[in-house]
Amino acid sequence: MQVTFNPYINLGTVAIAKAKSNDSTFKIEEPVVDSKQADIELSRKKHAEFIQSSNAILQGTTPTQLVDTQTNSMTIENGVHYSLGKVNGKPLNGTPLTGGGFNSNFSLMLYCPPGSAGTPLTPEQLQSLRIHQSHSIEERQEANKLVGIFMDLVLIADGSFSTENVNDAEFAQNFPQFAAGIGLDLSKPFYINGKSFEFTNGELRVLASEE
Repeated sequence: MQVTFNPYINLGTVAIAKAKSNDSTFKIEEPVVDSKQADIELSRKKHAEFIQSSNAILQGTTPTQLVDTQTNSMTIENGVHYSLGKVNGKPLNGTPLTGGGFNSNFSLMLYCPPGSAGTPLTPEQLQSLRIHQSHSIEERQEANKLVGIFMDLVLIADGSFSTENVNDAEFAQNFPQFAAGIGLDLSKPFYINGKSFEFTNGELRVLASEE
């Protein structure tokens, strides 16, 4: 008997019997990964995240709190609308995206379909522009600093960065402000996606895992 799997339709296993009465062995074929289909699915996921994050900003959706203050821990996932504290009393909210970048209410990304150059702005694009213009240049610069710290943590959380990649004078200056805004206590160890860290003498350090 030969058993094959369809990696996409997922309607179960299809068994094809071969008339060999004296042969009871069977073979499991490895599913062939269609790279083009995988690219299409990833593109759909990125676009869906972008639309969802933009709608969350435009509709004023209540963001997810980044820090669990009881455990002093953060769980960071792409596609989740987070609160990153405040800038000049204004909430800084946004979403880390699978395709890279951060869609925030201080610097909204605009979706421009191919071939749309020169066409009138959509109501959503006009609203995005108004939200962007409601913040001063100084406020957007301050927001970008905090978002930069957050994106460093995103890269550490997914393993793309080590602490050595982020420990510089700018991080040492801005991380305490970021931590205070989200309710992270730097006086004791904290967790990012299950990994333990501490911030001492202006540096982020990984703590050895407990056996």
